[in-house]
Amino acid sequence: MSVRWGTRALIAGSARLNGGRTIPDSHMILQPIHLVSVAKQKMSEFSPSISESTLTSAIFHPSVVIFDKDGTLVCFHTMWNSWCEDLARRVSAETSKDMASDVYDLMGYDYETKKVGMGILAEKTHPYIKEKVVEMIVKQGFQEWEAKKVLEKTWKDTPENMQIKMTGNLRDLFSRLKKKDIKIAICTSDSREGTEEFLETLHLQEFVDIVVCGDDKVSKCKPDPHNAIYICKELNVDLSEAIMVGDTPADTIMGQAANLGLTIGVLTGVGTHEDLTHADLIVNSVSEVVDLITDNSSNKDFHAVTVTSRGLCKIAERSSLHTTARSSGFDS
Repeated sequence: MSVRWGTRALIAGSARLNGGRTIPDSHMILQPIHLVSVAKQKMSEFSPSISESTLTSAIFHPSVVIFDKDGTLVCFHTMWNSWCEDLARRVSAETSKDMASDVYDLMGYDYETKKVGMGILAEKTHPYIKEKVVEMIVKQGFQEWEAKKVLEKTWKDTPENMQIKMTGNLRDLFSRLKKKDIKIAICTSDSREGTEEFLETLHLQEFVDIVVCGDDKVSKCKPDPHNAIYICKELNVDLSEAIMVGDTPADTIMGQAANLGLTIGVLTGVGTHEDLTHADLIVNSVSEVVDLITDNSSNKDFHAVTVTSRGLCKIAERSSLHTTARSSGFDS
């Protein structure tokens, strides 16, 4: 079953919640509706009908899942906090000026809370960020050539002592997707060097079908839809059969702009519910994403899923297409 038709499990609820009305564009973003996905085993303790059911527990069956990396697969703050502070120290030393606050403001880093907020470090590529660092140094009275020289001496693509904290058991999650013949892609704003180090450290290379990084020649900065479209083309997958998963507006807007089958926001990174309103669904983590699209009979946890009005419209539209196809005898 494809993403196009795989959302039928939510249709009845969405129709009742919306009273059968079409949701106007003006309300497509700011009206999240909370649904709960409940494990079959837990409910079957009370309902003999559920325990006898042979229906699949999975909601979506995509051909590929495109994951963002930092904030989605790994903790953003753990990886990049020390990098921000080290860059600030190196720039301050090289310019003989205290530029720590300038660096932190540019990156969106809060030194007191040790957290990175929404900003260029969370959403933009390294080439873009380096241009902004040069501009920042020029504003302090340096010539452009001097600023570029400072950047050359102080910039590092990856943290010196990379600390990786996974947001879930990635090997297990990726293995579950592979068992369902679902391809795995990574689309990140991080550098090729840092991304390959991440994959090698966690022994994930065998699971990943394609990687597009921020400094690749074929890459364009999110939220441009180019990278998502490129990934689907390279994997010979229709856009409607792809799911985008990320923690920032750059990820969710890219997924929508590329017209992917589904766009899912996760809350393990810098983005909040308010930041991720361009998503169709918002869940807590990638573990819950994989639970939604695979039949994980061993998981008895409750998953709170926020379905945005945009998501409800997409589900209803696909349901209408599905009903038409069935009545015409085209759906298998």
